[in-house]
Order: sequence, then C-alpha cells, then structure tokens
Amino acid sequence: MIKIIISHDVDHLYARDHWFRDLVYPKLWIRSTLKVLSKEITLKECWLRCVSCLKKERNCISELMKFDKKYGVPSTYFFGVRKGLGMSYFPDEARKIVDVVSKNGFQIGIHGICFDSDIGIQEEYQTFEEKYGFKPCGIRMHYVRYDDTTFVKEAKVGYIFDTTEFEKDKKGTQKMPYKIGDMWEFPLTIMDGYLPQKLELAKQETLRKLQECKNKNLEYVSILFHDYQFCSAYQDMQGWYRWLISYIKESPEYCFISYQDAIKELENQNG
Repeated sequence: MIKIIISHDVDHLYARDHWFRDLVYPKLWIRSTLKVLSKEITLKECWLRCVSCLKKERNCISELMKFDKKYGVPSTYFFGVRKGLGMSYFPDEARKIVDVVSKNGFQIGIHGICFDSDIGIQEEYQTFEEKYGFKPCGIRMHYVRYDDTTFVKEAKVGYIFDTTEFEKDKKGTQKMPYKIGDMWEFPLTIMDGYLPQKLELAKQETLRKLQECKNKNLEYVSILFHDYQFCSAYQDMQGWYRWLISYIKESPEYCFISYQDAIKELENQNG
C-alpha cells in the first residue's frame, strides 16, 4: 500500500498582503486576461481572480480544513515567517489563522525563504517559535528552492523533516524519504502548479505519476495543494483536489498518513 502525505503551502492570507508590497496583482490581472483570451479559463474565473484584490481574505484555509477533516486527511500547513517572492504577509498577521489551524488538529510547518543562509534558516525557525509559541513540525522552501547545502543547514537548526526536494524539469521527484543527520527529507512527488491546469488532464497525469510510484515500489508519496485554489476562481484545480482525495479515500491501494506518523514508521524500520 502506498501512503499519501498531503500538505498545503500558505502563500497568501489577506488581500491587503499585496497592496503596495509587491506586484502580485498586476501580474495576476495580466495572466488571468491572457488565460481567458486563450480559453484556458472561463470569464467567471477570470473575473473572480481579478477582483480577489478587493476581498478581505485571499486564503481558503477554513474551507479546506473542513474538507480535509471530512475525509480524514491529516494534512500539514506551511506558513511563511519572512516575506519574499510574492509571499508578503508578516508573522503577526498570520498568528490568528495559525492558531485556528493548530486548534483544528493540523500540523504546522514553515514555508521558508532563506534556503542558502545558515543565519536566515536559524532566524526563521526562531521567529516561528517566538511568534506562535511552539516549534515548527518541519519545513518546505517557498518555490521549492534549495541547493547542495540547504538540507544540511536545516538539519543543524533542528528540523525534524523537510519536504522541498523537487525536480522541476521532471515535474516531481519519485524517491523514498531519506535522512540527513537527524532530519528526514520527503521528496515532493506531485505539485498542483506542475500539473495540467485542466481537470481531466490533471487527473490523467496524477494517475500516471501514481502508477510510476507503484512501479518503483515507493511507500510514501508527498502531494502539495495550495489552499488559495480551493474556490470557484480555480474550479479545475479545486475539482482536481476534490477528486484526488476521494480517489485515495476509496482506493484499497492507498491511504493517508501525516509526516509525523511516516517518520515514526521510518524510524522503526531503521531500528
């Protein structure tokens, strides 16, 4: 049986995150207009994406938590503690939502920025603990950025796991978890943004990737879905996530597991 680990990167919180802080909205308006002209998305989706800058919230965490709890998905949420690359909220602005996610029983890690700096990685870890009152369960770097030293640096700081390794040219990494020092690395197998953005094509590609994992006898598969897409502005990707969770839940070949429980199993297997 293949064990599926679900996680969510929190790139956006509120509409105000991007007011005068970055160029997310101009880029969003241009991309959405081009997509509707090329018939990649509907006019309704284009409109909903463009007016998202006027909404109070740009996250769909509440809706996603309800959905994951309904299907018994022990998902993990990664929150940023430093601004960069379109992730423009401050830790203080995330505290309320982090508290709600934690009280709902979901694990919380860091969506990191400083992939190449010992000091930066240490500061992010400390900032998280100071702001939220508990240690991060793990980390994934924003835009899955890493170099040859990133994982070693993270292990030294005290992270229990990282789930950043992702081969962009192959649109995923099919590899068993492995250890760097005392930290487990969980390669990221499937990411929503690297799938076809049409529902049926995304389903087909997901099934193909899962079959490849099965052929390689992988025991664990890590899948990332960004929470802000769990809405009608991204109907195909929201539909894909709903299908994915239902498919895994109903299949005798797969089951859900958290990073924490996977680590316990791996530690037991390794004595």
